[in-house]
Amino acid sequence: MEQEETERRGYFRVDDDVELSYRIVTQNSRDEDFKLPLNRAENTELANELEKMKSASRVHFRQVEKESPEIARYFNYLEKKIDLIAHHLIMKGDFEGFNNNTQPVSMSGSGLAFHIESELKLGDVIELKFILSPSQAGIHCYSKVVNCRSVGEGFNVAVEFVELPEEDRELLIRHVVQKQINNIRQQKD
Repeated sequence: MEQEETERRGYFRVDDDVELSYRIVTQNSRDEDFKLPLNRAENTELANELEKMKSASRVHFRQVEKESPEIARYFNYLEKKIDLIAHHLIMKGDFEGFNNNTQPVSMSGSGLAFHIESELKLGDVIELKFILSPSQAGIHCYSKVVNCRSVGEGFNVAVEFVELPEEDRELLIRHVVQKQINNIRQQKD
């Protein structure tokens, strides 16, 4: 059964830690709020654009790293400073007021699985916000609960993205692929 589920997935899945927050979207507010992720804060847009630029420049960074490791370390330091600024901006923008907690998740380009304290019903729509590390890219979307099962003192919930801008899905997919590459490198070392 589990193998069949894996084969049906359209996207690779990885385990990761993200800053995550969610809220249940009530039926009354759903009609008003459902298009909210498409109108994201400028700070989130900026952080996500910075991540796209970093991704595009990785090839050049690898070349500099081969030719001059010292300069590459300096560029890496500057990149960390930019990530810190991006994190600050995103927390003051689209993610302000959300209680963000870093927690383990299983993610793909189509959904997310994570642990929560309260039970959700199948079909519930939730507003989901999470920040990918180390890029500080912010994802803000609506998701539908497709599974919720009791585990210990909480629940493992799986959600499927129902309203996720395509550019954010691409960002998420790049993150998943990069995480897979990093995991493979760590296993070889």
